[in-house]
Amino acid sequence: MARTGLFGGFYFDEEVFTDMMQEADTWDNRILASGVLTSDSSIMDAIGTKGNVATIPMYRPLSIEDSGMLPLNNDGLTNNVPVEVTGNKQTCMLTQIMKAFKAKDFTKELTGADPLGDIKNKIANYYQQAWILYLMGITDAVLGVSAMAEHITDITADEGEITDANQIGSATLIYAQQKALGDMADGFGLFVINSMIYARYKALGLVDYNKYTITNAIEREVDLPTIGGLIPIVMDRYTIDTSGTAPVYKSYILGQGAFLEADKTNYEKQYTTDYDPETSAGIDKFYTKQGKVIHPNGLSLAVDNIANESPTLAELKTAANWSLKANHKNVKIGVIKSNG
Repeated sequence: MARTGLFGGFYFDEEVFTDMMQEADTWDNRILASGVLTSDSSIMDAIGTKGNVATIPMYRPLSIEDSGMLPLNNDGLTNNVPVEVTGNKQTCMLTQIMKAFKAKDFTKELTGADPLGDIKNKIANYYQQAWILYLMGITDAVLGVSAMAEHITDITADEGEITDANQIGSATLIYAQQKALGDMADGFGLFVINSMIYARYKALGLVDYNKYTITNAIEREVDLPTIGGLIPIVMDRYTIDTSGTAPVYKSYILGQGAFLEADKTNYEKQYTTDYDPETSAGIDKFYTKQGKVIHPNGLSLAVDNIANESPTLAELKTAANWSLKANHKNVKIGVIKSNG
């Protein structure tokens, strides 16, 4: 008679399992498909097959406000002396991560479960979660750069009782966008917010629902919510800081192409399995790894500050490892900090 209880982390009883119930994922991965990240294959071309660092050239716009850039008078006497084209560069680095999984033969034999098969079905979602973790960490680091101070709107209470002034209002988003990008404020398109902030916007009557027609086998209309013209992505992870006396909600304003991305594709074996017949009468193993560049467009990573050949999450989250290389108005990243 089979035992009841736990084996290999899986429940079983006298009856061999015929189905394994799967807990639903609670992750919202839409931010990766929102257009905030722009794929740039030239980054991996610059890194090459054996490197891990790329330099991306940046050319300055031709602005008559820059020194020596005023047009000259063509009076037949003035020499049209050429001015040198100037630019800058931003440096990015390949981040490589990995994770391995294992399961005992006994798990399958006694329970009917197929844990490795289940993991293989979920591994893509797992790495999406991981890259969101890195993306949000880099976002916070960028906003910690002193030259990006205008991209932060902080209305939180320093101390004492929280008032309406410390909470999101009808004009908060408008002025936060203007503060960050000035006359380029229409460069934002995405609003990553906590569910509490989304509820507050709904309570204030500030969520608009625009109808769009989706054409497929059956043509139907869908309602797409917007807040101040921005598309909200509601995500409770990364959007609240509870370390202080009162919660601080972080509402991120992002624009299309705010980040550049490139995937490492030259693996010899990216996903591989192994079998250990000796330990515990047999263990299946599944090894995975991925590499990606996630780079905030307009900034540069101080690669000399990176200890090893792949930056850690802690290193990418350190503001001192980043520096602004473009006009801050071209960096489509901002945040509103509020108490509700």
